[in-house]
Amino acid sequence: MVEGRGQGEVRVVVDGDPSYDAGTTRLALSLMLEALHAEFSVVQLEQWTQVPVGHGFGASAASSLSAVYALGRALRLRLPKESLAYFAHEAEIISMTGLGTVSAIYDSVGAGAVSEAGAPGVARFVGVEVPEGIRLVTASLAPIVKRDALSSSKMRLRIRALGDEALSRFLSDPDIVTLAREGERFASSLGLMTPEVEKLVAVAKSRGAIAASQNMIGHAVHALVYEEDTEKVAGSLRDWPSRPRVDVFEIGRRRASPVSFAEVGYPTVTSSFV
Repeated sequence: MVEGRGQGEVRVVVDGDPSYDAGTTRLALSLMLEALHAEFSVVQLEQWTQVPVGHGFGASAASSLSAVYALGRALRLRLPKESLAYFAHEAEIISMTGLGTVSAIYDSVGAGAVSEAGAPGVARFVGVEVPEGIRLVTASLAPIVKRDALSSSKMRLRIRALGDEALSRFLSDPDIVTLAREGERFASSLGLMTPEVEKLVAVAKSRGAIAASQNMIGHAVHALVYEEDTEKVAGSLRDWPSRPRVDVFEIGRRRASPVSFAEVGYPTVTSSFV
């Protein structure tokens, strides 16, 4: 909601918690309102999450992107998606909470890789076909503070070098299996996996996963699995002594866009990210 006039307060409520530290999302809204020279007393955004936050699922990018899309709808703006997405992209860069995720998700669909970095509308995304019957099984242990992991210049150089190698191999054979296996190789070579995460990766692969690797970046893993092996892989991860949170996802086939509460089961109208 947008109320009153004058430069005011930006509030973000996440899963009903008004004290939640949604710094990247709040910054995205503030950058957008500043660019629009908007006059207001209070802007309040209410969000609901469906994945663990801080575990490398891209939740900060999805949250900030959904926020600017929602504000764009509330203000009845007629701006291109990349113009709105830019504020989320800028907030992620300033906050050091992402790796260019906004540029990949703002208008792409399914699975693939960014082949050329840049802002939304500038970055290039190479998508791959996702066959029917493919699932993602994830196991989440704990959040990680990404700005700490990404603050080292040495680590950033290592990420770039390993990423360039993985991208080159992917582009030579761009399909879903190559993508997953290059992600696995990248995560293993980067060296950020804890022993517990390494064990979960090994468990998933031993139970039939096509590929499995660490989420970038989080104490969590994701495994690419054929549908018939889903419960076998998920069950083995649920039974692991540390009892991680385990989820099973289909790979999305829908582009990011504002939706109504009626579409996601909530009682009033707002905007969300699917």
